[in-house]
Amino acid sequence: MGNNSLKSVADVFERNVFRIPDYQRGYSWANKQLSDFWDDLQNLSKGHPHYTGVLTLEKVNKEVFSKWDEDLWLIEGKGYTSYYVVDGQQRLTTIVIFIQAIMERLEDNEKLNYTSKKEIIEKYIAQSKDGGISQSFIFGYEKDNPSYEFLKTRIFLASSNANQDIETLYTANLERTKKYVKKKINDFTFEEIENLFKKVTQFLKFNVYEIEEDLDVFVAFETMNNRGKKLSNLELMKNRLIYLSTLLKTEQYEKNALRTNINNAWKVIYEYLGKSKSNPLDDDTFLKNHWIMYFKYSRKTANDYTKFLLEEHFIVKRVIDGNLDAKDIQEYVNSMQESVKVWYYLFNPNDSSFDDEVKKWLMKLKNISYGAFAPLTIAIILKKEGLKLDRIIDVLKTIEKYIFLIFRISRRQSNTGDSKFYRFAKEFYEDSISLESVKKEIEEWIFGDSKSEGYYDISKFIEYIKDKFVVGDKDGFYGWNGLKYLLYEYDYSLQEDSKEEHKKIDWVDFNKERVGDITIEHIYPQSSDQGCWNKHFGAFSKEEKNRLCNTLGNLVPLSQKKNSSLQNHCFSEKKHQKGGKVGYFNGSYSENEVAQFEDWIPEAILTRGLKILDFVEKRWGINLGSEQDKLKILQIEFIKEKVS
Repeated sequence: MGNNSLKSVADVFERNVFRIPDYQRGYSWANKQLSDFWDDLQNLSKGHPHYTGVLTLEKVNKEVFSKWDEDLWLIEGKGYTSYYVVDGQQRLTTIVIFIQAIMERLEDNEKLNYTSKKEIIEKYIAQSKDGGISQSFIFGYEKDNPSYEFLKTRIFLASSNANQDIETLYTANLERTKKYVKKKINDFTFEEIENLFKKVTQFLKFNVYEIEEDLDVFVAFETMNNRGKKLSNLELMKNRLIYLSTLLKTEQYEKNALRTNINNAWKVIYEYLGKSKSNPLDDDTFLKNHWIMYFKYSRKTANDYTKFLLEEHFIVKRVIDGNLDAKDIQEYVNSMQESVKVWYYLFNPNDSSFDDEVKKWLMKLKNISYGAFAPLTIAIILKKEGLKLDRIIDVLKTIEKYIFLIFRISRRQSNTGDSKFYRFAKEFYEDSISLESVKKEIEEWIFGDSKSEGYYDISKFIEYIKDKFVVGDKDGFYGWNGLKYLLYEYDYSLQEDSKEEHKKIDWVDFNKERVGDITIEHIYPQSSDQGCWNKHFGAFSKEEKNRLCNTLGNLVPLSQKKNSSLQNHCFSEKKHQKGGKVGYFNGSYSENEVAQFEDWIPEAILTRGLKILDFVEKRWGINLGSEQDKLKILQIEFIKEKVS
C-alpha cells in the first residue's frame, strides 16, 4: 500500500482485507469519541478533505493467511492484500459501521454516487464466493476474538451456524455505535445519505503507514500514539505477554500454544469484565487487585504496579536471562483467567452458584465497598472448595465488621491496615496463612488484644457527628457517609424479622440520587412551619429542631425515590400518600415500622433512634453504653428534659 501516503477510505479499501490482530484490544469507543467523530463529519466542508489520523498496517504473511479458509479465495484467487490493523482500528471500525448503517437505509436497487448497493457492500463489508452462501468479510477480527461473531451477525447482519453468543464490553460498544449512527441518519433524506457516504469514503483521509518487516510490531504497538482512546494497562499486558512468548527459548509449538492460551485467557477476561452491560468492571482495577494477590505487595510500589508488571517483571531481559519462562507466564495467565470470574462474582454475587449465605455477605461487602479486602476476598473464593463453609462466612462477616466499625464509625484513614490485608491476600493465596489466622488478626485490628488497643473507637464517631451538627451543612446523621448502609441493613433486619422474602429496597437505586429526588426522608421535616409540626416541636429552639430533624431516629429509607418537596407534608399525609403515591404504610419495612406510630412526636424520634442503636450493637457486636451514652451518640441529650 506504500508508506506515509495520504489516502481516502475508498483508496484504503481498494482490494484489501483487514483483520484486527490478537494482541489488539477490542472496540472501545464511547459516546464522547462518537460525538467528536460525528461533529467532524458535520463540519467537513463540501469537497474539502479532512485528515482523520494515522492508519498503521502490517502485511499478513502467507503462512498466516493460508489458514484463513474463508478468505483464501479472495486473497489468492482475486489478488487482495491482507493486512493487520496495528493502529487506527477504532476509527476504521467506526467508519465500517457507518457504511453498514448507510447500506441498511438503501433499497437493493438503489445507488449512491452511481455505485450500486451490491458494489459498495462487496468493497467495504463482504463478498460471497461464486455467489454462494460462503462469505469473506473485508474488515473484521480474527476468528478466536469474541467480537468476531458479534461483528459478523449483529453488526453486518450475516447468518452464522457458530452459535457463539459471547457479549463483552467491547461488543456492547459495537452495538452502541451502530445504534448511534442509525439514530443520527434515521430522518436523513436520500441526498443527505449520499452526501454523508461521500464524506466518509472520499473526504476522510488517513495517513497510511505500513510497518516494515524487520520492525518489531509489538513494540510499535506499545509505543505508538493512540489518538482515539488510551490503551488500558490490561490491554498493554496482553500485548506484552504475546510479545514475550515469541522470544522464549523453547520449541515453536510451545510458543504457539502459549500464545493461544493467552488469547483464550484474555477472551474470558474481557467477557467477564463486560458481562454486566449496565455496570462493566474496570480493566485496570482488576489488574491491580490481581497483582496485589499474585505478587508481593509493598506500600512503596502500591501506586506503581504497572511499573512492576511492564518494566520490572514481564520484560525482555528476564526472558533472555532465563529468569522468566513459558511456565511462569502460563501460571500468571491461568491465575488471571480464574480470578476474573471470581472478580465478576464479587460484584454480581447473585449470578454465582455460591452458597446463599456466601452470596449474602458478598453482597454486603459490595454495598459497603471491599476496599483493601478485595484481593483477599478473591483469594478466599478461589480456595473455597478446600475450606469449611462456616469459616468462609465468618471471615466475610469479620471483613464487613472491620469496614463498618473502622471506617464508617471510628472515622479512621481509608488506608488503615491496607498493607497488612494486602499481604494476607498473597499469603492466603499461597497457602502460607490459615483462614482462622486471618480472621483473628482482623478482629485484633478492630478490638485489639492484650498487648495493644484496636482501631475501633466510638468516641471518634461522637466527635465527628457532633461537628456534623454545627459546621458545614449542619445536617448531622443525614450527611454521614455510613447512613445509607446502616439504614439499608436495618431495613433488611426488619424484613428478616417479618419472615418476608421480598426485598423492598434495591441498593443500586437506593445508593443513587438524582437532583431533586431523595431516598432517605426526614420524617419530621427540615421545613416544619406547618401547624401539624409546631404542635409537638414548637417549644424547641432552632438548634434543637435541627438536631431532632437530622438525628438517626428521624431518618427513614424510602422504597421509592420521592421528590424532596413532598417530605414537608404532615405525618398523617406521609403515612397515606394521596393520588396513588407510596406512603409509609406501603413503603419499605422501615416505613412500615414508622407508620405504626399514631403521631410523629419527639418521643417517637427518641424511641426509634435507640432501637436502631440497639440493632447496631447486636449487628456489629459492640456495646454503646447506657441510654445516656446513646443519647450522646444521637446528639439529642436535651430531649429527656424537654419531654418529661
